[in-house]
Amino acid sequence: MSDHHNKLTVCPNCATSLGPHDNFCPNCGQENHEVKLPLGHILYEFVESITHFDNKLWNSLKAIFTSPGKMTAEFLEGKRVRYVPPARLYVFVSVIFFFLVGKFADHRMDDKAFLDQTLRIDFDGLIGNDSLLKSRQLKGFADEFEFKTGISDESITRLSQKLKSLNANQLDSLLDQAEIRKTDSTRSRLRELITLLPDPPRISVDPVTIGNRKFNDRESREAYEERLSHMSATELDSIIRAEGESPNWLTRKLYQRQGKFANLNKGENRHQLLHVMTKNVSVVMFVLMPFVAVLLLLFYYRRGRFYYEHLIFSVHIHTVLFLVFSIVIAATYFASSKTSSTVFNWTFLVCWLYFLFSLKRVYQQPWRKTTLKFFLLSFMYGITAVLFFIGALGIGLLTF
Repeated sequence: MSDHHNKLTVCPNCATSLGPHDNFCPNCGQENHEVKLPLGHILYEFVESITHFDNKLWNSLKAIFTSPGKMTAEFLEGKRVRYVPPARLYVFVSVIFFFLVGKFADHRMDDKAFLDQTLRIDFDGLIGNDSLLKSRQLKGFADEFEFKTGISDESITRLSQKLKSLNANQLDSLLDQAEIRKTDSTRSRLRELITLLPDPPRISVDPVTIGNRKFNDRESREAYEERLSHMSATELDSIIRAEGESPNWLTRKLYQRQGKFANLNKGENRHQLLHVMTKNVSVVMFVLMPFVAVLLLLFYYRRGRFYYEHLIFSVHIHTVLFLVFSIVIAATYFASSKTSSTVFNWTFLVCWLYFLFSLKRVYQQPWRKTTLKFFLLSFMYGITAVLFFIGALGIGLLTF
């Protein structure tokens, strides 16, 4: 790029004399060109840099999708100018990947189908008045019925209205589902339960929800949980001791997060947890790359390769993983959950096999050795990844 610049005779950084063919200062390394450039020259350099990156990106993508392990093998052989550097390619792809993951998860959480069929509730929960049920001798009978509905208030209201509009045959169907004998007595008791449904329905909560504190309704419990989330460490310690527990960092966090744990059905809590988890997973994946490089160093120590060579292989493999799943996420964004799950499962299998062929191409060992090491590496990577993700989940729940 320096060939298009006006050259200087003296380096402005260190005052070293420069020749007409010096693209860089031999003393400090600063590029040799005039800093006062016309706008047209700046635009030319910008277009040139974009085109140069596009060519490298195209070569990298072509190698990734046509020859597993080729880019890594040639990069380690010194043929690097044609490819995007590993770190830059990883950053470029991972930014796109985690952006799509966040959008995809947000889309699924906001999807009405996602909220459907997520809550199991009985008549006891819908009526929310144990004393009334006990006085009518309907408490045990109410617990025999179970319904699936969405977790929103609108879904629960629709369920209540649907129950109130059931005809005789549909009531018999409810009795059959609960495996209750159909008699005039059970039909009458079922109708009585339906007449007790409040309008609008209210979901009963366990009166003992936090320690030994009792709450008569959801509103008072939520108000207390809100106060907990803003209490100081001293105030929390006092409450924790009153509950007979020993205050420490973990118990304080659990008490502070009680309200969010109990109200994950609320949109803002779900999305906040999602964003924290996405951030934690990105950190986990970044940490896993040098770990995989350590495993490769141990498994291929006789090949005489340096650690950085194994690290480049690890970075490329994770980049491919992110790239493939970015394409799949974009392609299945509006697909059903069942279709997305099926495609994701096949994608995992394809990426797994891609790892096998990449090992064979880069390390040039017989298939028998490569396959054995492939399974051992996969097992160790899988166990480590699960442990890391559990840790990320735990940290996410305690910090969101």
